[in-house]
Amino acid sequence: MPKRKHPRKPVRRSAGRQGRASRKPDLMESVSAALVLDLPLPLLELTSALLAAVDPRRNRGLRHAEPSGPTQHDLITSFLGVELPQTSALLLVVAALLPDDVERRRLRRAVLARNHPLPQWLLSLDDTRPTTAARMSHVLGDGDNVVVGVRMSDGSEVSVVVYIDHNFGTLVKDAFVIPAPIEEAVDLFRQAADDPDTTVAELSLADARARIEPAIELGAITVPPLETDTWPGCRALVEWVLRMLPADGTGYVRPEWDEAALAELTDRFFASPYGAALDDEDRRSLLESLLWFGTDYGPGDPLRWSPTAVEILLLDWLPRKIVAEAEYLAKAPELLRGFVRFCHAERGIRPELTAETEQAIDEDEPDYQEVIRSPRPQGPEALIAAMLEYEEGQR
Repeated sequence: MPKRKHPRKPVRRSAGRQGRASRKPDLMESVSAALVLDLPLPLLELTSALLAAVDPRRNRGLRHAEPSGPTQHDLITSFLGVELPQTSALLLVVAALLPDDVERRRLRRAVLARNHPLPQWLLSLDDTRPTTAARMSHVLGDGDNVVVGVRMSDGSEVSVVVYIDHNFGTLVKDAFVIPAPIEEAVDLFRQAADDPDTTVAELSLADARARIEPAIELGAITVPPLETDTWPGCRALVEWVLRMLPADGTGYVRPEWDEAALAELTDRFFASPYGAALDDEDRRSLLESLLWFGTDYGPGDPLRWSPTAVEILLLDWLPRKIVAEAEYLAKAPELLRGFVRFCHAERGIRPELTAETEQAIDEDEPDYQEVIRSPRPQGPEALIAAMLEYEEGQR
């Protein structure tokens, strides 16, 4: 799915005399620059990034994780200890973004007692309201962009965009905020995609929350974490918006495939022109593994195969999950080609997308054939090895 980020224009400052080395602005300068713009979003994004840096979830999922660096309490205490308009502005945004009502009231009282002149939109952040939501998805089901429109306290509108990746377990892979109403944001996505296989549908605000919240939580316990230029930097901001949405929505519902349905699908494939020449004991057994992957991983539909899905299957899942001789595993790419053609024909997927998925199989097969013939950790040992490698890289 295309994920178009809004352009960010840097705030340029004079470097003084020619030849003087440029310096990175400190936090108070950054806050001042955000306040000069007189729009809520720049200061909200800055504060959200600060909260992400002290979020205790940054160490979740790591073995022997020890708290390191400043905590959220340290951050707030430092702002309370320095009475400046900039720290007052930060405290008001922190108060809005935190889920703790008691802490919110405490911080607001402290700021109001300072009597600093602050913009009205900053004093009335609680007037921010969500408007509508939409979902953008691709026919192959790799993921969705869930977009929530928000009217800020100054009347301006922004769009919160959250990309939920199904191939990695229906978790948030990226998120960012576009300074435009949701209608304009969706139009930007349509133009960027220019794709007949991408659809846009209205989504209730409650359903948007029910899809995004579990995806954030799953991403927070995933090791290694998925990080981009804006995620999880905008996580506090996104969660603030989610708390404004109704809590009675319906999240993602995985398709149900029982043994009878899978057996019927298997027989139908091997009786078709795509699978008849592949019908033997080994390939029937291998197809069970493909169906296991298709139903339990990704979007949960064994009849939809994307280039990303076959890459994960061939270069990670099969070599790691299936303990078997290389001669047996080597038959998987040929079987997968036939099964992809069969599945896409059943689902009415465009031939161009089928060709792209087959090309991915062709490109991945040499590496797959090499890895299944190489020593490698498998099963739980592979997961432990991946965690240890990530933790070593963090030291």
